[in-house]
Amino acid sequence: MIGSGRVLVLAVLVAVAACDDGGVDPITRITAPRVLAITTEPSALPLEGEVVLSALTVDPEGPRIGVGAGAPVGERPVDAVRMRACAPWKFINDPARDCVGDDALPLATDAGGRVVTSAAELAAAFPSPPGQPPQSDPWRVALAAGLTLRVPIIAEVDIDGRTLVARRDIDVVETGLQRRNPRLVEIRFDGFSARTLRAGQRYALTATVDRASLDARPSGALESGALESVDCNFYSPTGELTEPEASLEDPDASVPETTSNTYTAGPPGTTWLFVVATDDTAGMSASWVPLTIE
Repeated sequence: MIGSGRVLVLAVLVAVAACDDGGVDPITRITAPRVLAITTEPSALPLEGEVVLSALTVDPEGPRIGVGAGAPVGERPVDAVRMRACAPWKFINDPARDCVGDDALPLATDAGGRVVTSAAELAAAFPSPPGQPPQSDPWRVALAAGLTLRVPIIAEVDIDGRTLVARRDIDVVETGLQRRNPRLVEIRFDGFSARTLRAGQRYALTATVDRASLDARPSGALESGALESVDCNFYSPTGELTEPEASLEDPDASVPETTSNTYTAGPPGTTWLFVVATDDTAGMSASWVPLTIE
């Protein structure tokens, strides 16, 4: 299963769980509910368009799909999802303090936990910076002046008696500027799309990306004009990952693949591997695969 979107800045307020032996679990280990990403489609908000946002929440048993009674049959939902947009003119350090009142816009969430918002809706809520004279179209004026326009989104996910808080910053871009999310194609173990692994065995772990989903690197960047790079972050409830992330070795290859990470399968049973991919132009996708360890 693959979900698409992008987290430009993501702050997930969860504690790192302690191991039974007094050690600390690595950041790659999923030991409790966690929001891994707030995904968007498209990857940036067109000035005359809309964006769809979803919070990817997981736990040691796998992805949590849907919200409450509205979740698809057979899925494991979260209890509730709330999202709000923050004024793009204000620095957000603490969402509970800096994204409230007139500096916040509650966003409607559907039964699947998704939010659809538009540049028009956000511009109406946050028309211009404090102290600035009103303008007929301040967001268009800001983009025309070459300014970066970025809207922080705060998501609160209620799950199993706790609330997880995550942040996503959305770039607002000219309508004609198309940005794509990197599409994850395959997760490979020793070069194969295996779903059954042997307990305790070490595997070379890589992820492949659809080359057609990559944008050109931003102008002014090193090697401008080449295809953008992608970083893949890996997570799993069991087993051991040598590194938390890997990057595309050659984005211009016909089938771009990350450098090799190492995954050592844990004890026998069923588990999951999660991958979150982010690119140079604010795109993101998330993928997960169930694994059987024998």
